[in-house]
Amino acid sequence: MNKNNLRKAHDFLKAHLYSFEQLDILDLNYRYEHSLRVYQLGLKLCAAEAYDDDVLPLACLLHDYGKFDAEKEIDHGRVSAALVQPFLKTLALSEKQQHDILYCIATHVDDQCPGNYSHIREADALSDCDNIDRLGAYRIAETFLYEMSTFKSMPAMRDRIVWRLANVNKMLEEGMGESACAKTLFHEQLTLLKAYNEKLLEQIDRSFFE
Repeated sequence: MNKNNLRKAHDFLKAHLYSFEQLDILDLNYRYEHSLRVYQLGLKLCAAEAYDDDVLPLACLLHDYGKFDAEKEIDHGRVSAALVQPFLKTLALSEKQQHDILYCIATHVDDQCPGNYSHIREADALSDCDNIDRLGAYRIAETFLYEMSTFKSMPAMRDRIVWRLANVNKMLEEGMGESACAKTLFHEQLTLLKAYNEKLLEQIDRSFFE
């Protein structure tokens, strides 16, 4: 693992994200911190599985580089890949590693990538890291605050939690993750999400007068 590449990529990412001064600082902070958490998950997967540790951590760190540049949410993976391509040429990477990183970033949203590039395991690992973070404690708190301001009433909130629990139970039953390490991390996050929403449902059910 080339730590100098990682330091350069971190600085490159942070400078770009915080150049969007017109955006809410909370949105900028979340995107930056999400990128760091996904990167840390990538390191964990590299330590447990046979991934290229010069590819996956960099792909994780830069996967949302173009989040605020994309006109459509669905396109931000491909936009990110296009924007980071010149930067990758400045790093100590082989041409294949550069292409692998770009492929991972481009496909992480919808599994679509221009051209005809052979699929690699690191792309699945990046998607896993991205989704594992979305199921974590940070997102639980963020989602609660958003839904409290959106649904306005306890019955509507309750319906949303029941819907979420059904989805969480389905994911737990089916299992998620392409590697053993990812499966374990997904299970930990989903178990936390299930327990939190079950407790939240209990409290909402005690919030009615009969």
